Amino acid sequence: MSIKTSVAALREQAMEALKESTTKLEVASNLLDAGNREEAIRLKDEARAKRNVSVWLMSEANTLENAKLRDVRSQHQQTRYDVRHKSAA
Repeated sequence: MSIKTSVAALREQAMEALKESTTKLEVASNLLDAGNREEAIRLKDEARAKRNVSVWLMSEANTLENAKLRDVRSQHQQTRYDVRHKSAA
């Protein structure tokens, strides 16, 4: 699996976790309106956990993408260095 594919997969998982979090918060709000405070609090806590997973997955995707960009820049700089020194020889 390429890094680009991995980054996309991580971001997709992050978005899915965020959607689940949003849904849980909406249900928690409805439960709170209906007077079911205990269940609303439980769902709110689950939503927070899903949101944290989403943030972590997005952070992992960004870290992976940034590492790839650093590698590409490093290879580009090395190529430029090699070309300059070969043509000077």
